[in-house]
Amino acid sequence: MRTRWQRWGYLALIGYLAFFGLARAETVRIAVGEWPPYISESLPQQGFLCQVVREAFAAEGLDVSFHFYSWAEAYKRTLDGRYVVTMPWFRSREREQAFYLSASLGDFTTRLFTLAGSPQVNLGELAREPIGVTRGYFYGDGFAARQSELALEWSDSDEENLEKLISGRIRYVMMDEQVAQALLQQMMLRHPQPLKLMGAPDPIWSQPGYLLMRKADPDARRLMLLFNAGLHKLERSGRLAKLWKV
Repeated sequence: MRTRWQRWGYLALIGYLAFFGLARAETVRIAVGEWPPYISESLPQQGFLCQVVREAFAAEGLDVSFHFYSWAEAYKRTLDGRYVVTMPWFRSREREQAFYLSASLGDFTTRLFTLAGSPQVNLGELAREPIGVTRGYFYGDGFAARQSELALEWSDSDEENLEKLISGRIRYVMMDEQVAQALLQQMMLRHPQPLKLMGAPDPIWSQPGYLLMRKADPDARRLMLLFNAGLHKLERSGRLAKLWKV
């Protein structure tokens, strides 16, 4: 009898410890900004890029929570130590000094877009034709070098930029390809005519994006290695490519 009660006691203890361990699973807090369809507080799963990060950490037994700010504030709060992780960011010398960079989340690609029916050209073929661009965005060193040679039509947002294209005010815009297609789907609800975007074959700019982990935090390197391991599992299984096709 005593042996049976001991056995039940051991099972109960094991169950309690297992539950207690799950209840206290480590949560990685990540500072982000709004960038639909990649990241948005209003989207399912908070955007497909948040889901990539969530599943990569989950593969290594960690939970995540995303905290939304302006992009400048998300970066500053991480640099100041209020967060260990922020994402996604592109590589720069300044960031490499303060942060560990994770394995690549994937390539973020900006293209020259026009509506179907307009001539499809590359940036080098446009001189006097107005090109829609958004204030505050970086379009790569190649664009910056020839910016003075181009006729640019500035907008305060990607939405405003694309509205100018659809209304016929301009015939070409530069935009991230995922953002352009997501915005077009939204705008088609307000515009009765069928709309289709055509992207130039040669990208304006394409760079990998990364998680940044603040080097001064003692957990940063461990979190980077865990995330990289989880991301590699997603890549090997084909799950990463599937999430990027959302």
